[in-house]
Amino acid sequence: MKRHNLAIALSALLTSGAANADIIISEYIEGSSNNKAVEFFNAGSADVDLSTYVLEIYSNGSTEAGNTVPLEGTLPPNGLFVVAHPSANESILAIADKTGNLYYNGNDALVLKDGEVVIDSMGQVGVDEDWASEGVAMAEQTLRRKDSITSGDTDPSDVYEPHVEFDSYERDDISDLGFHLGFGEAPAEPKPEPAPEFGACGDSATLISAVQGSGFSSPMVDQEVVVEAIVTADHQGGSGSLGGFFLQEEDADQDGDPATSEGIFVYHQDTDVSVGDRVRLAGPVSEYYDSTQISNLTDITVCSSGETVSAAALSLPVSAMADFEAIEGMLVTFDHAVVVNSVDTLSRYGEFAISNERHYTPTQVAAPGEAEEPNLGLSSMLIDDAMSGSNPDVVPFPAGNLSALNSLRVGTEITNPTGVINYSFSEYRLVPTEELQYVDTNPRTDSPELADEGDLRIASFNVENLYNGDGQGGGFPTDRGADTEAEYQRQLAKIVAAIVNMNADIVGLNEIENDGFGENSAIAQLTAEVSAESGVDWAYVVFEGSDFVGSDSITNAMIYRTDRVAETGTAVFTTDAPFDFGNRPPIAQTFHDLLNEDEVTVVVNHFRSKGGCSDSAAAGDQDSGDGQGCWNATRVQAAETMLDWLAGDPTGRDVEDVLVIGDLNAYGMEDPIQALIDGGMTDLQMAELGAENHTYLYQGLSGSLDHALASASLSDKVVAVANWHINADEPVALDYNVEYKSETNQANFYNADPYRSSDHDPVIVAIATVEGDTGDNDGGDPDVDDGGSAPPGEEEMPNIDHATTSGSFPLWLGLSALFLALVRRRA
Repeated sequence: MKRHNLAIALSALLTSGAANADIIISEYIEGSSNNKAVEFFNAGSADVDLSTYVLEIYSNGSTEAGNTVPLEGTLPPNGLFVVAHPSANESILAIADKTGNLYYNGNDALVLKDGEVVIDSMGQVGVDEDWASEGVAMAEQTLRRKDSITSGDTDPSDVYEPHVEFDSYERDDISDLGFHLGFGEAPAEPKPEPAPEFGACGDSATLISAVQGSGFSSPMVDQEVVVEAIVTADHQGGSGSLGGFFLQEEDADQDGDPATSEGIFVYHQDTDVSVGDRVRLAGPVSEYYDSTQISNLTDITVCSSGETVSAAALSLPVSAMADFEAIEGMLVTFDHAVVVNSVDTLSRYGEFAISNERHYTPTQVAAPGEAEEPNLGLSSMLIDDAMSGSNPDVVPFPAGNLSALNSLRVGTEITNPTGVINYSFSEYRLVPTEELQYVDTNPRTDSPELADEGDLRIASFNVENLYNGDGQGGGFPTDRGADTEAEYQRQLAKIVAAIVNMNADIVGLNEIENDGFGENSAIAQLTAEVSAESGVDWAYVVFEGSDFVGSDSITNAMIYRTDRVAETGTAVFTTDAPFDFGNRPPIAQTFHDLLNEDEVTVVVNHFRSKGGCSDSAAAGDQDSGDGQGCWNATRVQAAETMLDWLAGDPTGRDVEDVLVIGDLNAYGMEDPIQALIDGGMTDLQMAELGAENHTYLYQGLSGSLDHALASASLSDKVVAVANWHINADEPVALDYNVEYKSETNQANFYNADPYRSSDHDPVIVAIATVEGDTGDNDGGDPDVDDGGSAPPGEEEMPNIDHATTSGSFPLWLGLSALFLALVRRRA
């Protein structure tokens, strides 16, 4: 929500309450796990009836309270009232006057109200921000009100800087909780529980379910316990291991409560144990970064071996995060197959995400604001190699270890995996205890699979910042892309392999270096390499009227096979608004199919990205929260302006067949795509592949940012469309970069093949050209077949924007067409 609209949304919330301003928030605790508490102090001179007071919590920038905690009782002058999270540790609960829904983090606002009157506040309602200033933060700190502050902050919409009124202390510091300005009464010190007798195997012991409890943290933190249970997974040895083992209660001793876990991690390496051992041990309970464990053992013995426990059933999605917590430390088996949903951190940390199905960006499959974003927290979790550290030489997923020739792709199915549930780095993880069974439901293909090859194939390909330095082996690092000549050669080889294998006749490119058209330019070197690798002659479209296409560091470009097509129009681009900044200038050229003398105008685009609007964007370009991100109005304007530009036949050819391709930075149902459809274009991917198609993967959500849209006449000729999944579904480790890779991984993870040549998948369109459909050749413009001039009074259109007119159509290409007509189109 925009700041200037907050007054409307929060009119009731902002009512001043000077007469009731004696109650203040005097201490705020955002500790580990659920150790959260808020202290209130009566700074006035009269008793205050708290029955009309409520603490409201506004989460993640919301303007509506997600949780509320009503206060109670009467608070005398200098009196204190402490509210604690119900699962806080015993020390906090011993001080608390009440427990309540204190579910907050450092980016959530707190508002104390008496009826509808604001009495005090922390944070800024309607803004999602981690509140911090000059070292004082609402996240992971204890904050105490300065002694000089005796009245509350009654404007919860103003800019919030916590250091102005609060001092900070270390996380979990509760030494002053229940005290303020010297007032308060210390609770009676609880008598420590005596350490339990260790006993013998088979003697009574504390159940693991009691240690785990039904909340997100153990109710027995810092207490010494004796447990006896079965080892389900052993991760004691080796550098980088978890340094312990998982225990699970025997089946007969499980409590039957679905809210309490029967498993726990034991941090201990000094006594060797094995899976199936029944172990009796003693040690204190702790929460290690919110993971319940037993460590610092005072005694341990192995009672027997060869025993088993039953694995609990697990299915995704779960209904709440508490469902994961209820199986923390336990042995589980999925009761259904799972799908690999993200491999972003596979090589970095030996982990990948699984889910119940592939998840799509909401605006790929439904209109903005109408589709609910998948809750990946409930429907996904990680599979982990249980090793600490980063960038290991050996990544054990998939079977046989990750390599350039042995990839783990998003969409791969895993049959009912089994393992123990670990919690670390704020994620629940399945650590496999059995070999994962992979089903290759999304295999690599050597080339795009199309139902019909057609006579003419046109592709769109974002080459992810292909920069060639100075074109002579130097000039690295550049603005983007490869950092060294060696990296560039690795990148170039993969992109060339992708272009050659996609078997297209015309390829529109995004994100290639905007360094002109000379022999050392990025486009010239790429074209030369494609020609050399494919064994056929390729050319690139030149804009001789300008050294560069626009002013951005990257640009759009086109290359084509000279034995299949020829340029017949005036190659053009426009830098008129909104293509003067943000949106890269679209480029257009008309091509002549040599087989059937058919013409098509190809337009390559790269619309402005979704990020970084901040306060500089106008209203329509701000992120409205409907899923379209920033700069949506600018992208819509680009779509509409481009259509108007094309209506003027900018290439000088009056051709009805038009193909709009490129990275439009908009998913399938978003406004820019709908603007093109409203302008008469057909979304070929939607028409041929359905809404659930993708060229890009972002944070576990799939969708198409790369598009192909055809005019009405051309759409009738389209026989097949494919998104060739060589990039989005592949681990990023398989790209050309050498950062964060050992020499072993630089060799093992790289191959000069199409896979992970970019972060976007190419789109390929197959067209059945029409024999004798020569576009405007019979309409009065020059006949490109004989190179004739225009009849008097019907000269070609002048250059529009930045343009160059192609030379006359070579005779040898006409002879080639006669020959090609006698043979099959595609060998």
